[in-house]
Amino acid sequence: MKRIILLSGICALCIQSILAQEKMFVHRSDKITQGVLLSVLDSMTFVNEAVLLHLHDQDAPTYSMTEIDSLSFGDNSLQIKILYSDTGIEIVNPLAFEGVSISVDDGNVIITSTISEEVEYILTGTISNGMFKIYSDKKFILTLNGVNITNADGPAINIQSGKKVTVNLTEGTINTLTDGKKYADSGSEDMKGCFFSEGQLIFNGEGALYVQGNKKHGICSDDYLLVNSGNITITGAASDGIHANDYIRIDGGSVTVTSDSDGLDGDEGYIEINGGKVQITSTSDDVKGIKCDGTFTMNGGEIHMSVSGNQSKGIKTKNDLRINDGTIHIQTTGSVAVVDNDPSYCTGIKCDQTVYIAGGNIIITSTGTAGKGISTDGDLVISGGDVQITTSGNGGTYTNTNSILDSYSATCMKSNGNIHITNGTVTMKSTGSAGKGISADGEIVFGAVNAEGPVVDATTTGAKFLVSGHGENADYANPKAIKCIGDLTSHSGTFTIRCTQDGGEGMESKDVLTINGGIYDIETYDDAINAANQVVINGGYIYCYSSGNDGIDSNGTLTVTGGIVIASGTNSPEEGFDCDRNTFSITGGVLIGTGGSSSTPTSSACSQRSVLYSASSATSGNLINIQDANGTNVFTYKLPRSYQTMTLLFSSADLKANTNYTIYTGGSISGGEDFHGYYTGAVYTPGTKTTTFTTSSMVTTIGSSGGGRLGH
Repeated sequence: MKRIILLSGICALCIQSILAQEKMFVHRSDKITQGVLLSVLDSMTFVNEAVLLHLHDQDAPTYSMTEIDSLSFGDNSLQIKILYSDTGIEIVNPLAFEGVSISVDDGNVIITSTISEEVEYILTGTISNGMFKIYSDKKFILTLNGVNITNADGPAINIQSGKKVTVNLTEGTINTLTDGKKYADSGSEDMKGCFFSEGQLIFNGEGALYVQGNKKHGICSDDYLLVNSGNITITGAASDGIHANDYIRIDGGSVTVTSDSDGLDGDEGYIEINGGKVQITSTSDDVKGIKCDGTFTMNGGEIHMSVSGNQSKGIKTKNDLRINDGTIHIQTTGSVAVVDNDPSYCTGIKCDQTVYIAGGNIIITSTGTAGKGISTDGDLVISGGDVQITTSGNGGTYTNTNSILDSYSATCMKSNGNIHITNGTVTMKSTGSAGKGISADGEIVFGAVNAEGPVVDATTTGAKFLVSGHGENADYANPKAIKCIGDLTSHSGTFTIRCTQDGGEGMESKDVLTINGGIYDIETYDDAINAANQVVINGGYIYCYSSGNDGIDSNGTLTVTGGIVIASGTNSPEEGFDCDRNTFSITGGVLIGTGGSSSTPTSSACSQRSVLYSASSATSGNLINIQDANGTNVFTYKLPRSYQTMTLLFSSADLKANTNYTIYTGGSISGGEDFHGYYTGAVYTPGTKTTTFTTSSMVTTIGSSGGGRLGH
């Protein structure tokens, strides 16, 4: 009776304030507060130690007198507040009679919402064994305001709604979610992670969220997941760190993932990074840092990734991969794994279709056996950006699917299709045995006509290794800077290539190699430039130096129509220019070839005159000069090395028909311009007069292996 009198008194005292308020709040003894709109409250009666609230068009809710602590009045609100605690969960539900039903079962807060408005659920507090679970017909807001939920037998947050959920991480708060290693039976309901939603997840705010996924994924959406802001850390996950069925998009914030499987998994959808910072640590074998079946696109932001599992991938997509801007740093340490006689490599970026790089800064470091920087089953197209790839893992042998002993080696860039690099900066360094810089099964194209072109720096330092056989039948895996099975065409660009170890080749095509322009500085042990069928040079500034083989070697024909081409091979039988007695056509440009020997230009295929000069020896740094009868310098060149016997090939439009010329050696040079020892516009002070010749034919041959010496 006293409680009825007290409640009646409260109601009487609050009549004046009620007129200015929208809701009456019933504060229950179980720490749940429910709100009732005053506009739908007809009356309140007391019957048999119970309180009945009479509402318009609704059944009258009944409270026992012991259930009610107090009544209060306030404004209407779409915010539901939940304070977790091991000693009891406090809930303020102003929408209890408008479609939001909340129950508590042993720490599990279960919500069913049919309201049409967008409700905000605000979670705070700490519970050692509980859950937030919701069924909602409409989209809603979930605010994590310093909440720590651990659930021993299920997800920490379980959203059984296909609607959009906006997750706000309150600034300055730390929120922690942990699930159990085993989930209680949920019937037909999906529960795929510590933070699970059937619908879309959108993360906002400046707070921090830490998620530990012990059963499966850390955060999982059966729709899409978008991060606008916030600091999200997956401290561990038994499967994927973040998983979404439709797509994952990161526009800002910070996402840090450590997981046993994939870091970010977009499933059959796409992944797009437009801003923010993504950090992923992956240690398991055969997993991916970032993975999707759709297209991966990066327009900004940062990705920092460490991948240490064998045959694992940094970024892996079954569709195209596009990098337009942003920063990517990937470090891989995993090794190759041979599965069913087929090697699978630890790779920084792996794409089943085409890789497009238009901008950004990409740094990939691979230290595992046969590691790959960028590998694509389709084409690789680079039109901008700065790409730096370093591989240091050694190569090795395996038995392939045809039961033949085969080899694998580390490669900075590998395409099963074509590689087109039209602009940007590309720096490749491979230090492992038989390492490759750039390798394509199709064609390679550099630069574009009338364009500046890319800056390419390719270096290999690892040694070749024996694959099978011995002696003349030995098959070696050799290091190569740039190689392709199809045509290699270079229109423009600046190239620095170094492969100075045994077996190292610079630019190699198994078909036709064409240079139309650009600047090339190539130093190798084996051939600096090599083509199986044809070498065509139409322009450019080209310097080729081989310490153990030919400068330029075509196993088919060799055609030069323009450019300045300097090719230095080693001692006999190696040559500056070598085309295996096939057609050697010169119709323009400047050619300077030195070696123990040289292929002879084909007179019938030439329209520009050449001179072949042989000497019994030559000394590095010595000058060779050719002047006409008027003392006009036609040719001045400083030898790049010493020879036991040397053949010099020189061709230029300055060599006129039926004209007398004198060859000088030694002397001095001043002024002018110097391109790898070839001087133009310089003043030459003559040294020793060696010989004279007359250009009575298209190709003039002077001296012999028993001829004079060049230098001292």
